[in-house]
Amino acid sequence: MQKIIILLFLFLGSQCFASPQDSLIERIFSEMYNQHYSRAEEMLHANKNNIDSVFFAVLSIDMSYWKNVTGTNTPDFPAFENDLRQLSPTNPTSSTQEAILLVNLSYQLRYELKRFKLIKAISTRQETKALFTSLKTNEELPPEQQELYLLYSALFQYFDNYLKPFFSSNKKENCSEALTTMTHLFQSESRITKTLVAYFLGKTWLNYENNPTNAIAYFQWLHKNFPENIKFEELLDECNKQLK
Repeated sequence: MQKIIILLFLFLGSQCFASPQDSLIERIFSEMYNQHYSRAEEMLHANKNNIDSVFFAVLSIDMSYWKNVTGTNTPDFPAFENDLRQLSPTNPTSSTQEAILLVNLSYQLRYELKRFKLIKAISTRQETKALFTSLKTNEELPPEQQELYLLYSALFQYFDNYLKPFFSSNKKENCSEALTTMTHLFQSESRITKTLVAYFLGKTWLNYENNPTNAIAYFQWLHKNFPENIKFEELLDECNKQLK
């Protein structure tokens, strides 16, 4: 599992977090998370040739997920499913295409879990793990990419164990370890990393661990830093309501 995460972030790290792309990507990221989807999409597509193909896929599918699934009270599931199909390579013939497919599989898994399509989620998990094993070992990530490596490694670890039967050995311990790793990463100086960690931790504590006490600080931070994001405000309100 770690091999593909290393591969994915070698792609992301080599292009997407080095100047001058970093400032462009942060601007698109900020527009997207403030729910200015039209502006973010315009910036993304206008700069397609200046953005690494893997990270372009990440931004595209993440934006569709926010726009059509998680960031709206009127979801358009068919639109997201259509974007997922269009952005997923059907027969990947290169490592780049395999990385893009893995990005899409990770969103597909989140989507299926959110909609309680557990049988499909188990199948997607199996497909993802099969793709892991088809990839060759890659060099270690450079130091500046270690945070993202640790974040996505922890996410895979959490949901891989979450889907296991309740009686599986070490399931609870592995999930707890993943949450601890993400908690440490919340101290990151990277706005993108910190935002992703805050959202993943907040949602995980609230929706999967049923612990609004641990979730609320992350939604407070998100609401403060992205005040125009209605969903962050709603999630914060939900935490406060459950804590009364």
